[in-house]
Amino acid sequence: MEGDFKIGRPGGQMPFFAAWPEGGGPFRAVLIYMDLFGPRDEVRDFCRQFAAHGFVAVLHNMFYRLGAPIFEPANGRDDPVDPRALEAGEATTVEMALEDTNALIDALDGGLLGVGITSFGAIGYCMGGRHALAACARRSDRVKAGLSVHGGKLVREDGVSPHSLIQDVTVPFHFALAEDDPTCPDTHQLLIEQTARETGPHISCQKYAAHHGWSFPARWSYDADVADKIWTKAFDMFASMPNDARTAAPSAP
Repeated sequence: MEGDFKIGRPGGQMPFFAAWPEGGGPFRAVLIYMDLFGPRDEVRDFCRQFAAHGFVAVLHNMFYRLGAPIFEPANGRDDPVDPRALEAGEATTVEMALEDTNALIDALDGGLLGVGITSFGAIGYCMGGRHALAACARRSDRVKAGLSVHGGKLVREDGVSPHSLIQDVTVPFHFALAEDDPTCPDTHQLLIEQTARETGPHISCQKYAAHHGWSFPARWSYDADVADKIWTKAFDMFASMPNDARTAAPSAP
């Protein structure tokens, strides 16, 4: 089962794509936080992959306040990134993403898809890594596990750095770091690893022998072996989340 939906928000209509197993559930759900280029077909396929493994999966366009653009990925190692995508990523703050997370949780708990939801997981790719981290730090009442997959700009020197949220995470969280990642260089990775150790064993970090963006089959940096390892890690983490059924009033999607 799958479909496109919208939720009315103060910044405009927030579109999201969802895929889920047949039947009324209840199911565990996964919130997918997109990369810088938006919720294109290859990321929608991530939703379908999670649904095939028994999860409800939701992917929203985090740039809806800017008109919900989707950008063409830079598909060569030295290809420049569309400056409009960079601007959109900078304009979409962690606080904005948390507002979106709250809206999605409320909508799914309220039965928008016509299925019951037990608990949520969060997974973010590239730009989305910091937003998945924030979801686990701020909504641990419902978000019970998370992953940052080759997350970018997790450490910042201006304002509040996203990595500082690690100390507020009380649920299992995994940082999948890339050996070759200009958006999260070694100095940043060392700081993330140090903060994770100080926080507790529920925060894990692993550096994978791959390039930033290894998850995306259409990208130059795709690495099937490492991508498969992360799929296995995500399935295991999310399958281990609490399965406490919540009462909802399902409505037909």
